[in-house]
Formats: sequence, C-alpha cells, structure tokens
Amino acid sequence: MFLRKFNRICGYAAGAIILLSALVIMYDVVCRYFFNAPSLYAPYIAAFLMLGAVFIGTGYALQAGGHVFVELLVDKMRPALRRVSLTIGYAFSMVFVGALTRACWQFSVKAVQSGWKAQGNLPIPSVILYGVMTFGSALLLATLVMMIVELWRGRVAADGRVREDGGAAAERVGASG
Repeated sequence: MFLRKFNRICGYAAGAIILLSALVIMYDVVCRYFFNAPSLYAPYIAAFLMLGAVFIGTGYALQAGGHVFVELLVDKMRPALRRVSLTIGYAFSMVFVGALTRACWQFSVKAVQSGWKAQGNLPIPSVILYGVMTFGSALLLATLVMMIVELWRGRVAADGRVREDGGAAAERVGASG
C-alpha cells in the first residue's frame, strides 16, 4: 500500500531531521563553551526541526506501533471484541486528529493572509511551520483510516502494528473471532 511506504519514508526523514537537530544543538554547545560565541539561531532551528520531525514522523509511529497503546483490557479481550475496541479507539483518535488538522489548516491560511512570522531571532514565515503541522496531521488522519481498514482485513498485530507481511502471520487481531 502506498501510504504504508510513504509513512516509512516519512519516518526515516523524521529520524534524519532529529539527527540534524542534534547536530545543530551540538554546534551551539561547541560555539558557546569553546569559543564563547553562542549562536543566535541554533535553538530556534533545532526547535523548528523537532516540530517538523514530530509531525512528519507521527504517521509512521502509529503504523509501527510506536504511539501510546494501553493494553490492560484489550489484551484480555476475545479477538472480535478486541477489533471493535481498537476501531472505537482509532475513531476517537480520528475526531481529535481531524480537529487538529482543521485548526492547523486554518492557522496556515491566517498566516498567509496576515504575513505572520515566527517569533524570536529567526522570523521565518509561520506558514511553513503551520504547513508542516497540517501535512503531518493529515498524514496521521489518513494513517488512522488505514489502520481501521488494515485491522478489519486482519493485518494489524495485537500490539497495534501494521503487519508488513500483509497479515499472513498466525497471530492476527480477530483471526479466530
């Protein structure tokens, strides 16, 4: 499925962005403590990079089972009931993520109309930040839809991860129920 592959690419991109953010912070530390010349821009660049990494990588994190997943009751349910319970949880998540996507989009539009810039020493256009947030939220929303579809096709593992084998493994959610 295209979305699964795209999420994986975004996950790797998020990891690379986190590495880049760490390098920016390391540069600032070296400048500050060895040359007594702190960077005015490094903290802002690192913060913007982390924001991008979080929003770009969140769809992959869900797909890979990296989001918070409370298994206390779900693990004790029969497979059919587990599938329904997970579907309800994904649906509630879709409501929240849908509202987040809409809010990010509205802020993106306002940022363009008003010419907003980020505060601080690095006043980049705010539409870039809100655009990344809108993109990441929309990607997460699409991934939630994919998770429900994959769940009902038997391709989501009991730990909430999408199976890369297409659900051929023996332990599938709802396989016997």
